[in-house]
Amino acid sequence: MGYALDHLRGKHPLWQSFWVNGVGVRVAVYALILVILRDAPIALWVAALLIGADALCLLWQSVGYFRAAEGRLRDTGSMLPIWGGMIALIIAIFVVVSQWWALGLATQLGDGGPSFAERKLQERQAQYQITRQPDGDLLFQGQIVLGVTKALGQELTQEPIPTSITLSSEGGNVFEARGLAKLIATHGLNTQVNDTCSSACTLVFIAGGQRLIGPDARLGFHSYSLEDAQRLPGFDIEAEQARDRDFMLGRGVSSDFIDRVFDTSPRKIWFPERIALRQSGVVTQGR
Repeated sequence: MGYALDHLRGKHPLWQSFWVNGVGVRVAVYALILVILRDAPIALWVAALLIGADALCLLWQSVGYFRAAEGRLRDTGSMLPIWGGMIALIIAIFVVVSQWWALGLATQLGDGGPSFAERKLQERQAQYQITRQPDGDLLFQGQIVLGVTKALGQELTQEPIPTSITLSSEGGNVFEARGLAKLIATHGLNTQVNDTCSSACTLVFIAGGQRLIGPDARLGFHSYSLEDAQRLPGFDIEAEQARDRDFMLGRGVSSDFIDRVFDTSPRKIWFPERIALRQSGVVTQGR
């Protein structure tokens, strides 16, 4: 308690007020809220309590820092700590408001409607379909989004066990595509395309034991996007492409073909000729 009062009165050194009591505490609060959001939905009173406590924390941080900065101003005459603190406060306000908004969205609805997590799941499920065809095999249509690997895994436990999956997709999340590919390879499924399979979908197609394309099928390839990678801290494009290169080589795809794939700009799509797909080992059967 004495430590908190000393900060509030501006008695701590300026560096301590900023880096420890400001940045350090703010990062800790941010991490705590992220952990709580993983368990969404949360009760409304919990969200309100967290928002209120965070608002008081931000007030405590700000008042203590600016009082310490005023002491530095009296000693040195420099306005830099004041202006620097104002900029940091503006950034902090944007961050905490976004956190509070996320907490509000994650609350349980009072009318008994779907929770935030349930709404997000419904939104993702609306972007794809996994359906049984008359012969018992599967058809995947739509975007490869979070949750498709789990959905396919559940489908593969149902009788009759399918032997093939037909793909119709413009791509999507490469990590989910890897999950689908692993399931397909593990269960020994064949893959088939009758219309279009592009981007991350091609990784799923190449996982098939036998890979068939129909007369109107097109397979579209390109390298990974830097814009998408920037959203993931620590994402290394070269390492990720090398990982999928090894996977494709292991499925019998030629290295020259893979080079062409990753030489293609992520803003473009390369649709190889059918003969190139067969000669490179991408397609094992065609009609």
